[in-house]
Amino acid sequence: MNLEIPVHLRRVRQLSHALMISGVINIGVLSLLIYWMMHERPPTPYCELKPATYEQQQIPLADLRNATELLNQLSQLPFAELASRLQNRQVVENGYAERDLALACLVAFHHFDMVRALPKSLQPKQKRLFAWKPDAQNLPFTLAIYPALTEKQFNHLFQFATTERWPLTAEGLYALLQTQKSSGTFDSTLVETFFLTPEFWTIERLLNRADRTVKSEEMLDLLLEGSWPLLKQFVTEQRKLHDQSSARRLKFLLDYLKAGSPAAARLLVKTEWDFAIMKLEDHQVIALLKQLPIDCVEGVLFAKELLASPRSSAVWQQAAIWLYSNAGEEIPNKWEEPAVLQRFAVSKKLPAVVKPKPVPAAIPAERPKEKPPIAAARPAPAAQPQSRPQPQPQPQSKPQTSRSQTYVVQKGDSLWKISKKFNVKVDKLKAENKLESDNLTPGKVLKIPS
Repeated sequence: MNLEIPVHLRRVRQLSHALMISGVINIGVLSLLIYWMMHERPPTPYCELKPATYEQQQIPLADLRNATELLNQLSQLPFAELASRLQNRQVVENGYAERDLALACLVAFHHFDMVRALPKSLQPKQKRLFAWKPDAQNLPFTLAIYPALTEKQFNHLFQFATTERWPLTAEGLYALLQTQKSSGTFDSTLVETFFLTPEFWTIERLLNRADRTVKSEEMLDLLLEGSWPLLKQFVTEQRKLHDQSSARRLKFLLDYLKAGSPAAARLLVKTEWDFAIMKLEDHQVIALLKQLPIDCVEGVLFAKELLASPRSSAVWQQAAIWLYSNAGEEIPNKWEEPAVLQRFAVSKKLPAVVKPKPVPAAIPAERPKEKPPIAAARPAPAAQPQSRPQPQPQPQSKPQTSRSQTYVVQKGDSLWKISKKFNVKVDKLKAENKLESDNLTPGKVLKIPS
């Protein structure tokens, strides 16, 4: 008996077979995938931990870069960033840590003052020189590295670098002041810090030995118009020589005048008037007039004195140019001395060499040789008292004139002014009073030679 299977049951059976085959295939593919993943992956612990964050990871014990590569990066960093690297102990090369190289860059490129940063007992005892060549185009640069610095020393360095307002050497302060000068504004705290440096103190001590005091601001203008090598060289020599003479002071001002400093020209006229008028060579006077600021009060009298002096025509012409510029007038194209003298009311003076002709009056000093006749009157002992009233030229005797010819130095006086007042050479004044320098103090009594 044949029983036919219904059509819908046949379709259900076919669908079930298809599903079973599909499930077997899927299970096989999934098994292969799991096997491949398990085969390639290393064994993991029973309880797998989450990966550590960047902050939790172990800091590398050594930097993979060498010293040259690290220095190339550190040399480009600003002061504050380098100061923060003073706490990085990561070793770089040859036992030096990153903080050692950061300190070397602070000293070399930012003038960090290690002497002030560390107490005397903690000053570094060792120093090594490291030749660093940034690239093939530049020459090697020598850096000073201080090995074996302790944690205490680095703590002092970090504290000083991050809390001090101006933790720089005198050279670093000088460089910052020159930068601020170009902008026209100075930081008062920076200026006060520079005033406390040994370099500024050395110059201040020298310049303040002049007859007229020089303000600290005037000294600062003078120094900033020069260069650091010029200042450093002079200070180094001064520490060896300890020379506070007027000649040393003049040498300093003339060096800065040669460097093109208007402040040096102003100070020469203000504090070294006699020397500038009488002793400077013509080319030095011309250079002084070219550098002398137009608003210099003493410059007017100085230029007129030069016009009245027996100097060269080049000096007269430069003095006239300065006077015209000071008066705000147009400089004439043609140089005419009479017109200049008339315009600025200058009268020519005779050379000072003509005035000392009374020197023959010193011949009476030989008159004591005529005393032999008095000595011949020895037989009469009483003649000796009579011989004293005999020379009645005593009214013109020089002992009395020298005693009466004395002068009390007033404020603002100088040897040159006094010599002009009494028609006496400066050298004679110095010799008569046994003066070793041109400096005069108010109240000093001078003998005026005849």
